[in-house]
Formats: sequence, C-alpha cells, structure tokens
Amino acid sequence: MKMMKILAAVLLLAVLAGSAFASVNPKVQLLNYSLSEVPAQPGRVLALTLNLKSMESDNCAERVAVQVTTSYPLSVRGSDTQYIEKLCYLDSPDKGTFVFYLPVDNLATSGTYPVSLATTYEKRFTKLSESNTLNVQVGGSPSFVASVTSSNPVDIYPGDSAQVTVSFQNTGSSLVQSARATASSSGITVKWAGKTQDVGQILARGSANAVFNVEAPKDLKAGIYPLDVVLEYTGEDRENGQAEFSFWVPVRPKADFAGSSDGAFLMPGQKKEVGIQITNTGSDEAKKLSIRLRPLYPFSTDGTVRYMETLAPGETKTLTYVITVDKEATSGGQLLGLLIDFEDKQGKKYSDSPDFAMEVRMPTLVDDLFAYWYLVVMAIAAAVYFARKRGKKPGRK
Repeated sequence: MKMMKILAAVLLLAVLAGSAFASVNPKVQLLNYSLSEVPAQPGRVLALTLNLKSMESDNCAERVAVQVTTSYPLSVRGSDTQYIEKLCYLDSPDKGTFVFYLPVDNLATSGTYPVSLATTYEKRFTKLSESNTLNVQVGGSPSFVASVTSSNPVDIYPGDSAQVTVSFQNTGSSLVQSARATASSSGITVKWAGKTQDVGQILARGSANAVFNVEAPKDLKAGIYPLDVVLEYTGEDRENGQAEFSFWVPVRPKADFAGSSDGAFLMPGQKKEVGIQITNTGSDEAKKLSIRLRPLYPFSTDGTVRYMETLAPGETKTLTYVITVDKEATSGGQLLGLLIDFEDKQGKKYSDSPDFAMEVRMPTLVDDLFAYWYLVVMAIAAAVYFARKRGKKPGRK
C-alpha cells in the first residue's frame, strides 16, 4: 500500500513537470513560398503558394486564417483570405499549403512589388498573429511603336528643307536607356549633322521624340519617298536591342523655273531690249505669273513687270526687257535674277527667284564701227567731197 502511494506521487510529479515545460501557445510560421513564374509577366495570373507549419509539437493552432494584401499592379483573384480549422505540428505539409492567384495588370511596369501576408490563429480563446512581406518581381521587355507627329513645313516641295518629328512610344513593361535614333532615306536627303539623334531614357509606357532635318533636292520629282529610322537602346537587363521603322514622306508637285538669255549678249554702257526665255522646269502648271527682272551689278532695269496666264511643265516662253549695262562692267557671264510670283491649280500663291547668266562682251573693231557708223559715214562723205573738189580744180598753165 505504501509502495502504491509512492508510485502515484512519482507519476503526479512527472505530470506536473511535463506541464511546466509544455508550450503555453502554439506558433505558426511561414516555412517557404513559391511563385508560378519569376519574373511575373504583365497580363498573366501569378500563382502564389504558401507553406505554413505549426512549430510547437504539443500545441495546435486553431481557426487559422491567412490573408494576402497586394497593391497595383497586383491584385487578388477571389477571396483574399483562406481558412483551416486546425494546424498541428504532425500534420502533413499539404494541410498547411495555401494558394492565392494574383493577376498582374496589363500595363504593369517592371519592378519589385510587395505582397503582405497576415496569419491569425487562436488557442483557448487567445488570439495570435504573424506577419510577413514577400517581394514579387514583375518583368517584361520594351516594345516600340513610332509615328511622324509633325512636319515643318507641313507640305514639302522640291527644293524645300523640313523638320520631321518622329515620336517613339514604349508600349512595353520595362524602360530603356541610352536610346538613339538614326534616319536614312533614298530620294530625299537627311542632313548629316542631324542624322543621328540622342533620345536618352524612355520609360515603360512613356515616349520620346527625335527631330530630323531633311531636304528635297530641287530637281526631285514629285512622289512619295521612304524615311527609314532605326532606334537602338539598352534594356534594364543590360542587353542591347533595336527597333526599325519606315515612314513615307510625300513630296508634292510644284512649278519651278529657269531663265536663259538664249545666247544674247550686252556690252558695257549699252542699253538694249533683250529677250529672256522663261522655262517651267517643275512638275506642276503655274498660273497667273508676274515676272520681273532682279537686277544684279552690272545690270539695271526700268522695273517692267511682264505677265503670263499659264506656263505648263516643260513649256518655254520669251519675254522682253530693257536692260542697261554699267560702263565699267567686265566681260564674261554675269548673273541676272528673276522674281516670279505665281499660283498653283488650287490658287495657292508661291514665289521663285532663279538666277541665270547674261554675257557681257567687250566691243570689237566691228562693234565700234557699227556703234559709230555715223562718224564713218561722215568721214567717207568728207573724203569723197574733198576728192571731188580736188579733181575739179583748174590746172596750171
């Protein structure tokens, strides 16, 4: 009997000792997590798998709730909170597994975004909680579209220079750096000084512009000409990339003019009416033309304005003007200009000012004879007169 009491006392002490060392509350921890893809891609749904475990072998967590909180560009599909009634140390890993589906917005930009995890549970009406923050990386790549947003002037004609603005829109989800754009063309000319433009950084969903100076040669035919642009850049992953674009630049038809003296020449000090040939060398008909000479030394004019109703492409007409040459002029081809105001078929007004060469020659002996013919005639008449008078003189006896 006494032995039985001793054994009972020993058992009681063992139970009391075990109770003293047992945990008071359970503890639930996030062991690990996984993502269905890294980095997450815009427009896709990301599966977030959480693995939780009750860490106390002698205490189970009750009424376990796991809540996920996100911010743009992530969201939660369905409920943001999942529950289980109890989670114990010896439970299989599947029981502590929670899966949440996180859609990534189509317009998400690359970067790292936090996901907050809050775990709450109870034991004997005591409420406990744990919190964690997970980082979700959203990736992607740049993607570009481009367009011509402006041209100055809007209409380009043969002989014109223009500034063409090209806008690059990054529709991708990551930024690029060290971007530069290079333009080339056949037909129109991209001026060398502005052939390559530094664009710099282009943010995801952002844009940047490049301005190119182009020129349509004066003898260029009207038509549509290609403008090719290559955009080179460095991505966030340090990889180099490029995008190529082609645009069409319309060169509109326009009348153009050339003047010619048609072999005529003038001499220093001379004032003479001269025929000037006017040719439409352009690709469009000119209407309501008013044409006057633009005198350059050594020439001067009386300011006469001549008019034409029309001048078709390739057509030549001759107009006459009185031109005076300075007496100190030197021989050779000297420039003379035309000032031409005209309209196109739609009534739009234009001006042109072509130059052409008018030859100045020094007078020859024949020219001097023609210039002073009256003196020659008088000299001949005088010689004849005196010869006859001498012939009629009576002889001496």
